Amino acid sequence: MATLLWPSLLYVAALLRYLAGAKLNVPKVLLPYSANVKANFTLEADEGCYQWFSTRPDVATIEPVYQNDSECSNTALISIRSTQPTRLTSIIIAEETVTGQVLRCDVMVDIINQIEIVSTTRELYVDDSLLKLTVRALDEEGNTFSSLEGFIFEWSIVKNEDMNNIAESPSKIRIMKFSESTYLPPEHITRMEKEGKQGDIILVSGLMTGTANLKTRLQDSIYKNVPAAVIRVIILENIVLSPAHDIYLLIGAFIRYTVAKVVNGKMTEIQLPSEQYKLELQDNEGSFDKDGKIAELDPETCVVTALQKGQAGLVLMYK
Repeated sequence: MATLLWPSLLYVAALLRYLAGAKLNVPKVLLPYSANVKANFTLEADEGCYQWFSTRPDVATIEPVYQNDSECSNTALISIRSTQPTRLTSIIIAEETVTGQVLRCDVMVDIINQIEIVSTTRELYVDDSLLKLTVRALDEEGNTFSSLEGFIFEWSIVKNEDMNNIAESPSKIRIMKFSESTYLPPEHITRMEKEGKQGDIILVSGLMTGTANLKTRLQDSIYKNVPAAVIRVIILENIVLSPAHDIYLLIGAFIRYTVAKVVNGKMTEIQLPSEQYKLELQDNEGSFDKDGKIAELDPETCVVTALQKGQAGLVLMYK
């Protein structure tokens, strides 16, 4: 009898694990209203085959995405259908065809109130790695929209406010297409670039040192009163000091430092002394002899010699 129960118990245990593991990628989605753009968002379940339903098809529809010509779908595309410029909500229901388990996602549609430009950093190196800039849109309450897919933006480089004449402010950065780079864009950006349009994500490349301002604006007529977003980017030369880690020297020992410029991933040594850069030794920190130097720097050879116990710092300065 116990032997006959084992297959059933194993099936129940597997089913419970299956039910507990099925999840959607997001619980709520906020998408922008537009009369011209039908905003989309991809909803995904990690396991199973699902039937998809929308409680308000007039607000948002849900279209299953089938894998490999099968009738099994664990991915679906949300599309906004709302014709009213006001906040509306639809509930997306995903029902597993075998177990009957139901998953839910709330889809909200609202008006964009403001936009911002976000990035992982605001520093960019000349002729080196690119910087990705992304638009973030917010509603009136400050909530972030889940996607801006399909919305057209106009990106431009604007002169610095401290420059009186635009001719005196040559462009220090260049806006690049993903197709010109070695980076993979989202699918909607690929489509927009092929159509000669700009989307919510761009790449910029540094051309010369300084600062530069980039501006972007929504091109949808309903959002003509939404202020443009501006970001200031600092462009630097990628200069490295070698060795860059902490060095421990015995008294009387010495080490030679080098300075190099990184361009397109390649390092080129800079000969010191230089008109642009200099090394400066900052010592007397933790010195046992307050009147003596901890270390000595020869500016001609970039050699640092330890003179006594203590700690000193070597700094690369821009003249």
